[in-house]
Amino acid sequence: MSTVLDALVERLAAATAHNHVTERPPVIVLWTDGDRKWLPALSALRKRVPNLWTLGDYDPSSDQGPAAWVKWRLGQLKAGDSVPVLYLPGVRRLQFRSLEDFPEELKPIAELQFRGTWWTQVNGKDWTPLALLSSKKGGLGLPVAEDADTIGALDGLVSRVFDAPVADLKKGRLEADHFVALLTDDLEGDVLDWLGDPEGTRAGYTDSEWAVFRSFVKRRLGVDLDRDGPIVVAEELVQCNGGWAKVWNRYATGVPGSYIKVHHVLEKAQPSALMFDKSTLPRHNDAQEQVLRAALVELGEIPEANARQRVRALEAEHGPRRGWVWAKLGRARMATVLGHLVALADATEAPVGGSHLDGLANWYASAGWKADGAALAALALADHTDGAAIHGAVRVLYLPWLQRTAERLREVVQTSEYPKPQGVPVEDGTCLLFADGLRWDVGAVLAERLLAAGNRVAHDGRWVAFPPVTGTSKPDISAIRDQLTGGAGAADFTPSVEATGKTLDSVTFRKLMAAASVQVLEGNEVGNPSGRGWTEFGDIDKYGHKHGCKTARHVDDQLRELEKRVAELLAAGWKRVRIATDHGWLLVPGGMPPAKVPTGLAESRWGRCAVLKVTSKADLPALPWAWDETVEVTYAPGVCAFYANIEYAHGGLTVQECYTPVLTVTLDKPDVDGSINDLKWVGMRCKAEVSSTASGLVVDLRRKVADAGSSLTVTPKTVGADGTCSVLVADPDLAGTAAFAVLLAPDGTVLDKKPTTIGGDA
Repeated sequence: MSTVLDALVERLAAATAHNHVTERPPVIVLWTDGDRKWLPALSALRKRVPNLWTLGDYDPSSDQGPAAWVKWRLGQLKAGDSVPVLYLPGVRRLQFRSLEDFPEELKPIAELQFRGTWWTQVNGKDWTPLALLSSKKGGLGLPVAEDADTIGALDGLVSRVFDAPVADLKKGRLEADHFVALLTDDLEGDVLDWLGDPEGTRAGYTDSEWAVFRSFVKRRLGVDLDRDGPIVVAEELVQCNGGWAKVWNRYATGVPGSYIKVHHVLEKAQPSALMFDKSTLPRHNDAQEQVLRAALVELGEIPEANARQRVRALEAEHGPRRGWVWAKLGRARMATVLGHLVALADATEAPVGGSHLDGLANWYASAGWKADGAALAALALADHTDGAAIHGAVRVLYLPWLQRTAERLREVVQTSEYPKPQGVPVEDGTCLLFADGLRWDVGAVLAERLLAAGNRVAHDGRWVAFPPVTGTSKPDISAIRDQLTGGAGAADFTPSVEATGKTLDSVTFRKLMAAASVQVLEGNEVGNPSGRGWTEFGDIDKYGHKHGCKTARHVDDQLRELEKRVAELLAAGWKRVRIATDHGWLLVPGGMPPAKVPTGLAESRWGRCAVLKVTSKADLPALPWAWDETVEVTYAPGVCAFYANIEYAHGGLTVQECYTPVLTVTLDKPDVDGSINDLKWVGMRCKAEVSSTASGLVVDLRRKVADAGSSLTVTPKTVGADGTCSVLVADPDLAGTAAFAVLLAPDGTVLDKKPTTIGGDA
């Protein structure tokens, strides 16, 4: 597409035109530019004009020099060299008319006006950018406004105008804004860039370009960037008056962090106006964050019911701040926490459902887990400055609810017993991914992410083997569970191998799994996807025992890694990845209430469970061990713990610890697939070749792909075992009609289509 630069090059070349019969060729083209308007574009022009010289200080590398140098250069030209163009910045053609007043420094080239030719307008005036664009005699004849703003923009943006396609400039009357658009098509974004980095942004413009941009901003927004400076501009921005509303909208709705430094300037803004939306002021948001932080500290000191009312009142006041730009930039942490606290308040207010095990499991899987998820999300935002306030607010709402849900499960188990554990099936083509400590709410988030990644996910649940600790529950979901029994490892809740009586350890576990034809995949191994697999991933539980409530911040990273591991296995060819876990956990900010086992009574004691000595008795609840019903496992009542100041623990009787997710993940591919490879017509009969491993596929000819009523065939035909079929069109009058050959699954789903013409395209 021809540009303005192309047009200028053509006109300079045409200046050497002459009558070969009556005239000698010019030795040089003289291009005067009294106002130096072409200087900004000279470097681009030099790349296109081979012999472009400039009159000026001596600089041979740029083909520039004084008049004497010009005369010398002319003398160096050889036959066949192109006619040079001498650009004369600051010199007008009129100066050559009177040799008496001719500048002394130009006299060596005065005579060139007689041996050379001029590139000037028909009227003898210098060509200017405006003249080149607008003149109908030798110019481009474009409609250009001649007001001061337009001329100023054009003169300041000559180098940008050079790159503009002439066809684009012909689309309408050219005014200042059209030329400024060559410099910036995003005024709002450019102003924000400048506000965040004035010096760096200014360095990206030439002096002439900056003058145009500065003038344009002043005309549109009423500020002089150089004279007013960033703070004044920031004060205009936060008030959102006039054109500033669009600038603010760009800042507020842009990608978080796009203008990361702008808020530093906005923090200094102190607009004199009294009536405007303070949501634009970072200082106002920061002050509200302090108010909310203090309110959450107080929240931790009041009863649960009052705390719930207070959270909702705070939400009415501070909730809207989550929609402010400061929340996007991570500067409204407490307002974000408040959103999770509202969800926690709502979830914990509803009554605990379920009067039997299935009912309780269904209630927890559909609604109850949301309280755990809200608490975890709030705790994930706690840091060293906000931790105390967030922990206290979560605890006051969450701990009483945890107690109520624990009590409900205890009541149900008392009447119907703890359920017998059921294994997790692993068919051929299935890899079981064991994720230690995948609590239900965390599993729900993982399921959503796997769905969003394009997988199919079946979300089931199961009661784990009691007590919910790794030694007991992990073997229960393995393929060797039927080879295990109780034994000497009861004190550590670890079963033994029935055939040998030895306590199960990791080495024995791998050997038995291999003997059961289950591949144990280490690290990033993917194994043989035609068989059965077992792989382990994740350290939520390990991190929880070590770091307590900081675990909340760790979960997101673990989920990302789990997603990657699932993707690796599916990509390697596994039909399905089944994710299961050994137990959930409790996470209580401020620590779980203490429960004591009298000194000397315990054979072993963990955070939430213990095995007492055979001769010992304690006023504590107990349930049979999953691997040996004669062994009683004592557990801490409710959500208590046997050690003080424990925030993270498992091993007791709560739905959080005992009811866990089982996710079966498959690639979201159609059950039946196929494609039409080729079509051939023999008269009114269409022969189709189909690729598919499925049987029962059908080919039809239709006017509309998805409309069975638009069929043009006598009857659709089933694809044969060789992948071919022949479909007849009964009505010969349909010859030449446009149609689609459609491949259908047995249930009528369209698998593929191919356009054709009845009777053949010929």
